[in-house]
Amino acid sequence: MMIHHTCDRCKRLLDPTEDLRYVVKMEAFAVMEPVKLGDVEDDRDHLLEVHEILEQLDQQGTSGISEHLFQKLRYDLCSDCHRKFIKDPLGHKSTGQFDFSPN
Repeated sequence: MMIHHTCDRCKRLLDPTEDLRYVVKMEAFAVMEPVKLGDVEDDRDHLLEVHEILEQLDQQGTSGISEHLFQKLRYDLCSDCHRKFIKDPLGHKSTGQFDFSPN
């Protein structure tokens, strides 16, 4: 059985005998910066905050929370899409800029 790969960006079928396939792996995770004691608001109700977080967990379930904290992503790219990705990994250049007339 032969495994078929498709470019995740342009959807082109990649032929293993002719095409070079690139694998892009990314991790995205939440970072919590330590709070300085001088920055903490003294009038916060910490028990109320914990209660609200627990209620959100009950409503959403724990699977939604873990996706917001950590994600591991993997993409197969063809040579052309890999080149474009390396030049502009966040897609800033590919998003169209609107140039409105001064009406």
